[in-house]
Amino acid sequence: MKRFVNEEGLTLIELLTALTIASLIFASAYGVFLSGIKAYKRIGIENQLRSEADYVIATIMNELYRFAPDGIDTASSTNERITFIKNKQKVIDPDIGLVEEKKVNEQTLTIELQNETILMNGESLNSDNLKIVPEKSSLSYDCVRKEGTVCRSGIVTIVLSVQDRDHDSEDDLLYIEPFSLKTEFGF
Repeated sequence: MKRFVNEEGLTLIELLTALTIASLIFASAYGVFLSGIKAYKRIGIENQLRSEADYVIATIMNELYRFAPDGIDTASSTNERITFIKNKQKVIDPDIGLVEEKKVNEQTLTIELQNETILMNGESLNSDNLKIVPEKSSLSYDCVRKEGTVCRSGIVTIVLSVQDRDHDSEDDLLYIEPFSLKTEFGF
């Protein structure tokens, strides 16, 4: 091992230069580390929002499958509300063996966007952290076959623009812009 011939040490200029270079390297590494942690948290929050929005849509689809609606009440449906109705039942006539549709007591299932939440028959489907952005969210339908005020078949479109309630301010370090999820299904 080769030793310094000059045992006088480092000059003040050399020491300050070395400290300055080291502090610049450490500050850069710290900044990259913090940026990585923020990006990791942001991605985690976005994934949680997607999962919750998927859960809301899956809950709606499962309830509609269970309810088996006969159509949409066009008189009470708006851009923020869709009312599904069930007012017919298929019955086999024992005398002639044919299937007939008979009117029964009307049941309804309402899906509604209200106060930054999505409601099904008045009950909130989303968690407290999931914020539905009302300006960018909508419920709509395209009717293919209509009987009076009831749309018997068509396509329902649900557009949910979601955001995290805890990080919805643009000044927040973990601010996440709202993103939209669009679901279409036929009935």
